[in-house]
Amino acid sequence: MPVRLQEITLNVAPVPSTTTGAAALSLFLSDPALFALPVRMPVTDGGEAPIAHVTRARLTEALAGPNGRDIFAARPVHHLVTPAPVIAEGTVSVALIAKQAAEQGTSALTDGVIVMEEGAYKGLVSPAALLKALAEENTARARNQQASQRRIEEMKARMVSLVEGRSRFLAFIGHEIRTPLTGILGVADLLKDQSVTNESRRLAETISNSGQHLERLLNDLLDLSRLEAGKLPVTMQPFELRQFASETRDLWQPKLDAKRVGLRIAVARSAEARIESDAGRLRQILFNLVSNAVKFTDRGHVTVQMSTVPAGEGLSLVMTVADTGRGISDADKARLFEEFEQADETTATTHGGSGLGLSIARALTRRLGGDIMLADNAGGGCLFTVTVPVQKAGPRLAVENPAPAGAGRFDLGEILVAEDHDTTAFVIREALIAAGWRVECVPDATIAAQRLAVRRYQAILSDVHMPGGGGEAVLRAARFGPGHNSAIPILALTADATPERREACEKLGFNGLIEKPVRPRALVAALADTLLNAPREKQAKAI
Repeated sequence: MPVRLQEITLNVAPVPSTTTGAAALSLFLSDPALFALPVRMPVTDGGEAPIAHVTRARLTEALAGPNGRDIFAARPVHHLVTPAPVIAEGTVSVALIAKQAAEQGTSALTDGVIVMEEGAYKGLVSPAALLKALAEENTARARNQQASQRRIEEMKARMVSLVEGRSRFLAFIGHEIRTPLTGILGVADLLKDQSVTNESRRLAETISNSGQHLERLLNDLLDLSRLEAGKLPVTMQPFELRQFASETRDLWQPKLDAKRVGLRIAVARSAEARIESDAGRLRQILFNLVSNAVKFTDRGHVTVQMSTVPAGEGLSLVMTVADTGRGISDADKARLFEEFEQADETTATTHGGSGLGLSIARALTRRLGGDIMLADNAGGGCLFTVTVPVQKAGPRLAVENPAPAGAGRFDLGEILVAEDHDTTAFVIREALIAAGWRVECVPDATIAAQRLAVRRYQAILSDVHMPGGGGEAVLRAARFGPGHNSAIPILALTADATPERREACEKLGFNGLIEKPVRPRALVAALADTLLNAPREKQAKAI
């Protein structure tokens, strides 16, 4: 709390204006702590006598001068009062008095302050008391600032801990959800491939669609958590802009055809053919925006346009997504990019969705150094504009890279699957058997090491986390064990497909990584690619 004058006021009775200098000096000599004497000045207009004061220093200086005692000792003391004294109400803060002294050159810090209370004289405040109060107030303020800074740092640390804790929790939940998702999506894929009737195929498709929706929601939550923690990596690589647009068309055309909504995707003729950025994150941004446009467009069309424009000394990629849907009010636009927000209360029940798509799109755009804007589409509906800084990439180089001898063909052999989750092992086994491989499944690393010592396999699929030492133990047993599997491909199975996990698996010596939930066709394709691109005698090329 600020110190007020009334808190440090010294109650000194005023002396009459007729008091002589000699009498005033006697009062000062009798009280060494007395710095000034209040003087009730002569009344000039018939009102109350005004208050002035004469300081010890001023009186002493006058009396010590040439003939000072002869002149001032017998004269009334009101001839020596401080000119333009500082007079203030007791409720005024010490800080304000000091500020006025510094800015206006008042005498408060040299001659003190005359304190009044509702117009009546109350007492005096000495310069020493003012300076002491200021010092104590500044010290208290500094202590409070230090305490506040400590609290801020503690709150920051707590927030970082909370964010990291939430990230770890979501990562754990993600791992736990991805494993049973293998059963949902994998078995649904197997059922679709084996279905003999349209009805059974439709039921399998329904299961698959629901599982994919759950997987997208899980990925959104994990991405949002990584973005908040500042741990979402960006991988800058060159890519073809028109190929990027073509892939977007191939992904969304069937969905819009089913809704009987047109899809227009165009790349400006003046756009750079090859640019460098994180194509995966750009694809994710565009996916969320197109998904939002498709959701709210029941007739008309969705238009995607891409172009590159100069930006200072660099280049910017501009992507616009326009729809002819119902549009969004100005009030809803202001909150639409917030987490878990929908355009209105009926959106979730009518159109579905978690309200994370646009929030993640904006966060990803800003992670890439750009921004995203929302406006009304001239033809009705909404217009989203994404602007992201990119680099111009050079042309693709035609480098001769002959395939290794024996690459491009392989015989179907036996695959060892080390996986402790029964459902995941079932999906992998059924998918590989259907593709023509022989499969042996073991539930832990210890049994896998025993089998590797006595049997030769074409490849190994090993879960990263499982009893007996996990995938690392399986890797060591194959590469350095007594068997004949030191050169065969070993692929990691994991629900954690983060760049950190991929890098860790690569450093350990895995030839590739297969992410859970395991999809049968993707699994077969990954394994086939590995074997096709490996020398036949080694078959150890990474996917």
